[in-house]
Amino acid sequence: MADDDKSNKVVVVEDDPAIVELLSDELRSQGFEPLILRRGSNTLKTVKDQKPAVVILDLALPDRDGTVILKELKDDWDAKKVPVIVVSAYTGRLDHNGRNNAEAVFAKPFDLDELMASVRAAASKKED
Repeated sequence: MADDDKSNKVVVVEDDPAIVELLSDELRSQGFEPLILRRGSNTLKTVKDQKPAVVILDLALPDRDGTVILKELKDDWDAKKVPVIVVSAYTGRLDHNGRNNAEAVFAKPFDLDELMASVRAAASKKED
């Protein structure tokens, strides 16, 4: 895995199998490599290890609150550079800081084309 090129990896933190499949298929079709996490507990470690272009984060996960994960990512020196796109049925959980920390926020059900446009824009902005 070369770090000299911009990463095409997208970490998807989502527990709904239908959404995981939809996002995985769409990300692959647009040249991204999806890395799926169905729980939130390893998100920070995965982001630091894999250095993805973007993180797509659900807020309602079986083991952790996504708002806490978002804060952890943005408080970490290495991980904070990675844009986080929140996709959740519970976007109301985000306070002002959470909304500011997110690159974009999409409420479920979301428009797939709009979400992918946001992923592409965020990935092109990320600098190592």
